Amino acid sequence: MNTTETDYLETTTLKEILGIPDAAMDQAMGIAYQLYLTGRFAEADTVCRGLIACDHRYWWPHSLHASVLRRLGRIEEALAGVERGLKYEPGQPKLLLMRAELMVTIARNKITYVAARDGATTTSSSTLRADTLPGVSSLAL
Repeated sequence: MNTTETDYLETTTLKEILGIPDAAMDQAMGIAYQLYLTGRFAEADTVCRGLIACDHRYWWPHSLHASVLRRLGRIEEALAGVERGLKYEPGQPKLLLMRAELMVTIARNKITYVAARDGATTTSSSTLRADTLPGVSSLAL
């Protein structure tokens, strides 16, 4: 694929190419959200991937998909999805908050793994400060 084709696919959504109406996208987003709310995460994952394929530039499907992946225990994939959404809407507050939360979760998981591997125990008094993580500021947990 040459640069012109890549640029076209990056800037033009499948929704635009196929003329998919906004109402159809809204309905699919509603279905994905209902699947998420009812705990049908595998189905929500599928619908979210379809929504992102149709319009990769819109932040909301990236957000819901990251939430679904997180509930499925696929934390690093969730973070990658948030990063993809931020590529198109870099200042989107919900995506920024999700990125910070996911980074903290990943860091905590790594700390827990290392502590378990080394035979240490963690206490409730131990604190992880998110502002020590790259790309996260002024968030202490």
